[in-house]
Amino acid sequence: MAETFYVEENQPFPNNSLPVLYYPKRVTDLLDGSNSAEKVLALFEQNGYSNGWVNGIFPYHHFHATTHEVLACIAGEAIVQLGGPDAETYSFSKGDILLLPAGVAHKRIDANDEFQIVGAYPDGLEPDVQKGEAENYETIKQMVASVAKPAKDPVEGEDGAVLKYWT
Repeated sequence: MAETFYVEENQPFPNNSLPVLYYPKRVTDLLDGSNSAEKVLALFEQNGYSNGWVNGIFPYHHFHATTHEVLACIAGEAIVQLGGPDAETYSFSKGDILLLPAGVAHKRIDANDEFQIVGAYPDGLEPDVQKGEAENYETIKQMVASVAKPAKDPVEGEDGAVLKYWT
């Protein structure tokens, strides 16, 4: 089951009225071999999240105004700030998953050398990268609000937390 937390608007970061979904240690069982990234990406793809990648989290505040984003930590651990400067920080470690609603700012504050994540987007959407520098803040907020809710949860499919908490 997913845990939820809300990230309030923090200009110039719109964040979202939808909660961030946090799935602690949900993919630990997929991370026992050399093809861990492929296993997690396959889980996401079977639930409609594609256009996946393997990397880390940028060390600066950014968000996506055009799509939601799912992130799974496949190795190591990091401290991640969600919501922009002066917002809460969270531990993100091997096996954890975050589903970030469009508009939620995120930044890697610190990480160990092993830290690695996979990410993907509902319906394979191509994300934009906003750094909170746009002069058209109200337009960006409208873009974020218009992003469709995914048809499925990235982890639990048709019976998942997205359908429960993103109403």
